[in-house]
Amino acid sequence: MLTLYDGTTSVCAIKVRLALHEKGVQFQSHNIDLRAGDQFDPDYLKLNPNAVVPTLVNGEAVILESSVILHYLEDTHPVPSLLPADAYARARMRLWMKRVDDIVHPSIGSLTHATAYRPGFLKLDEESRVERLAKIPDENRRTRFTAVYEQGLEAPVVIGAVKAVNTLMRDMESALAETEFLAGPAYSLADCAVTPYAHRLSDLGLLGLWALDCPNLSRWYGAIRERANFAPAITDYLTEADRALFNNVDAETPGQVKEILDTA
Repeated sequence: MLTLYDGTTSVCAIKVRLALHEKGVQFQSHNIDLRAGDQFDPDYLKLNPNAVVPTLVNGEAVILESSVILHYLEDTHPVPSLLPADAYARARMRLWMKRVDDIVHPSIGSLTHATAYRPGFLKLDEESRVERLAKIPDENRRTRFTAVYEQGLEAPVVIGAVKAVNTLMRDMESALAETEFLAGPAYSLADCAVTPYAHRLSDLGLLGLWALDCPNLSRWYGAIRERANFAPAITDYLTEADRALFNNVDAETPGQVKEILDTA
């Protein structure tokens, strides 16, 4: 049986769980508590030296990076297929996936840490803060999170993230005005890839900022929430601590983000 090292709220892990449940593939979930720092455990680092989730283990095969895992699952479990029927639609699907990896993931990460995670980080003493940041192996991520924790929504990287998310929402609206799903008439890996980030905006109380201007986006997200893979991949995983984390996002956050959008 496949083993997925994942995290309850990890957007990258959610991408993979959505595909696994959509395909009906049996797997064992091994939770890595990211807030507790389990990703830095020496045994886990032997599997994934990047100290991130998810990691998929299939016998002797260890597969890293969520988008690579999605393609691996398509190769090893091709039925039902999550690839569009024609080559052009598959190209569009891959563009959505690349955009998630290159732009959307770091943007949503910055926004999440600036809102939901920052209060907990600021409660740590100075030594613990330095220690927590020092464990991040990638220097670019470490620098980004340092700025996010220090400045919150005022950090230039977070302001840039909000603008990148706004562009994503607008482009999704345009695509979904023409097709039911992001890469065509059928659910695909593109929808698996983007769903966790739309849902994260919902968790942060921010998705509604685009409700009036993006009705097709709202229609798509409503349909996504009704799919059979949504609850077992996302909401069923949440712990009480996870729910409390997002419920405690400052009530002023949507207004502050809207101010950034208004100046975009």
